[in-house]
Amino acid sequence: MVDEEANFFTIFSPHYLERAKRVQEQNLKFVQYTSAEAAANILRTEEVWLRNAQCMNDYSEIEHGLDCLIRTFQNEQEGAAFRTLVEEIYPGILAELISLFDSWVPYFRNGTYIACVSEHPVSEDQYGRLSMWRAYGGDTPVALVLNKEPFLAETDIFHAYTSPVAYLDTDNFKNHFSALTGRIDSNREVIMQLGQQKFKDCLFEVFKNCILSVKHPGFEEEREWRVVYSPAMRRSDHVKTSMETINGVPQQVHKIPLKNFPEDGFEGASISDFIARIIIGPSDQQEVLFSTFVSLLQGAGCADAVNRVHKSGIPLR
Repeated sequence: MVDEEANFFTIFSPHYLERAKRVQEQNLKFVQYTSAEAAANILRTEEVWLRNAQCMNDYSEIEHGLDCLIRTFQNEQEGAAFRTLVEEIYPGILAELISLFDSWVPYFRNGTYIACVSEHPVSEDQYGRLSMWRAYGGDTPVALVLNKEPFLAETDIFHAYTSPVAYLDTDNFKNHFSALTGRIDSNREVIMQLGQQKFKDCLFEVFKNCILSVKHPGFEEEREWRVVYSPAMRRSDHVKTSMETINGVPQQVHKIPLKNFPEDGFEGASISDFIARIIIGPSDQQEVLFSTFVSLLQGAGCADAVNRVHKSGIPLR
């Protein structure tokens, strides 16, 4: 990681560093709880589909983050301290930041495409997580346990980024915002070296993440991470776009290929490298699904496919 990137995460996004460190130190994997149909499509097409943020289970998630940001930014304590500080460092930057951010809010709502995964400890290898079985996948749920390396790769080949979700209510958000102000104040020399344009860009990224990666604390047990792609801001030639019908709703999706691009620092993404385990969730079709996913893994070049597919023993109906 180059110094500029390190400074960005240290000052503006320590939450990412903390969560990434935990993933590495605890040797966590990621997992996507989904329907058998969606999981089979991932293996067949060797693609991960990113869907519009409006199609998330709870679209109010984006509004929650935006509401937290607006309330905090405008208040006379944490917000005032932040506004005073950034104007002191670069006079006039606040108006530029507000204008830029306001112009992009509609695109965050309507032009952002997301894939969601959850942290997966080895203790959940056998049964999966009951709350996730209940929430995702319908009558034939499946969990795709994924190796972490592609999510943490330092590459910009897809112009997408991986972000851990922060679970904050308004009061906790204010505390995090106040901590951001403190880090900026403590790193004025670094901020001045960045220059006004780069500083504004960093603050814009922080505000964007507040909308796209802040969720109500009631969901904290999900331990979610998101892959976020905003084609209106930066489009990648490696990400395909198509119209698909999902759950009866025709919609645009963006597709990240599950293949390696070693020349761009993106490896471990082929099906045989990426899929560590498949857990067949509670349903009355477990035997059929077990055979199906073994065959799909074999077709994708996994020699040990039988050992990678497992049936959850949770007696949930």
